[in-house]
Amino acid sequence: MILKNLSASLVASLVALPAFAENALVAMPAPAERPYPYEILGLQPGDPLNDVLAVYAERSDAAPTSESEVLRVQSPDGAVFEFTYQLFTRIGDVGINGRLAKVAQDQVTATLSSDVMEQRPMAIHRSIRQPSDQLPEPLALRAQIEETYGPPSRVEVNGREMTLTYAWSTEGFIADLDAIGPITHEEERTFSGRTSTSITEYELCGSASHYLNNVEYRFAYPRNKLNKPGCLATFTVSYRGDPGMTAINFSLVDYELGRQHMAELDRQIVEALTGKTVDASDMDL
Repeated sequence: MILKNLSASLVASLVALPAFAENALVAMPAPAERPYPYEILGLQPGDPLNDVLAVYAERSDAAPTSESEVLRVQSPDGAVFEFTYQLFTRIGDVGINGRLAKVAQDQVTATLSSDVMEQRPMAIHRSIRQPSDQLPEPLALRAQIEETYGPPSRVEVNGREMTLTYAWSTEGFIADLDAIGPITHEEERTFSGRTSTSITEYELCGSASHYLNNVEYRFAYPRNKLNKPGCLATFTVSYRGDPGMTAINFSLVDYELGRQHMAELDRQIVEALTGKTVDASDMDL
């Protein structure tokens, strides 16, 4: 798969097997302690991978499942940077057939960084689906969450569905997302020699088409999209009660860690591919 390359100066692709010896990534210092209190099973983004695996071992006898990709970036003059990136580690996966059949599950997924951040998670998700008599009612779950973390930034209730959202900006906890109101984004665009201004509105810590909206890494150079500027992290609890079966999802995403990881990984890739002296091969010619 060819990734979007805005400058046409560096091209990235995902390949099944490495064609070159893999390049080493240099780990950056461990991230600072996260300023928000939210946890999933005692875990936070930025925790060491071994802490995640220890929780997995306590909760499941089965080995975690995972998915890896080999990311290959090539410059116009043929220089190559290639490394393996483990995208996530997971326990409790019932597979696509189990999800389609809506079988009971308790799945935990950690979205991982690369070796630049020592594979520390940048997001943690937990999905629970159990018979309704084995899970709390929505108001009881809300009372437990608020007893632990206080009132959410937003509460949404729609019939059998409930969503609690806790949001942290880079300036601290957002007590009321609805009170902030939309933020205006202006962008100049040039087409056929004519420049126009595009004005869009977005919500802090919400999705916006002109921003990246997740912490999954995809290479691009140069980048023309920021990743949720001003938003540090979100913790979301969603509840859906269907007849006989209830689903509860917890999602803790740290966009600040995602931005740090993206910036450092971008830097190491670009630095390795620009102005580097290449040693001659020793192929038998």
